[in-house]
Amino acid sequence: MRNYKFTKKWFERHIPRWEKTLSDLKNNNKKINVLQIGVFEGRATVWILDELFKNMESRLTTIDTFENIFVNYDYEETFRENIKESGKDSQVDIIKSNPFDALTKLKCEKSIKFDFIYVDGCSLISCDVLNDIIISWNLLKEGGIMILDNYEWDYFEEEFNNPRLAIDSFLSNFQQHIEVIFKRFQVAVKKVVKEVPRTPRDDKSLD
Repeated sequence: MRNYKFTKKWFERHIPRWEKTLSDLKNNNKKINVLQIGVFEGRATVWILDELFKNMESRLTTIDTFENIFVNYDYEETFRENIKESGKDSQVDIIKSNPFDALTKLKCEKSIKFDFIYVDGCSLISCDVLNDIIISWNLLKEGGIMILDNYEWDYFEEEFNNPRLAIDSFLSNFQQHIEVIFKRFQVAVKKVVKEVPRTPRDDKSLD
């Protein structure tokens, strides 16, 4: 039994859907690559390591600014302790950075594609969430799974500030390449390749 330390239980309610959605990754011994954006104390992170990493060559890349969101609480230290407690810390690459910069660098390097991406986010502002999703999508393998957090998180009065707008925009614009698995507080999608219809209007005038 691992001696993990968590002060919040935000992730717990999502576990049943994760187990079902990620069952193919969980029930095989293949090497996989996983990307997680936003880690907090690492509750989802250690679930990934404990449940999905059956192959010792599997690798997890995490991105977080580790900026304190609670007064007088250094969650980076807790996160790193939990990763070490998992016994699989050698399989984890921790990138302490703004997600936009880190994701852009990963995309430019083009050295890795991910089987599963979890976008929790270091920012919950809609425009930042959309940036994280779009760049991450380009790093996801065909057939890969992406889970987006905080879809129903309505903290701000202004609709344009909340993550829902970013996620809906992504789902709408990429609908021909997406199979929606579930859509609740979190949204899970599978990356698929479909023939994209482009039907010209009868009136082709630009006037």
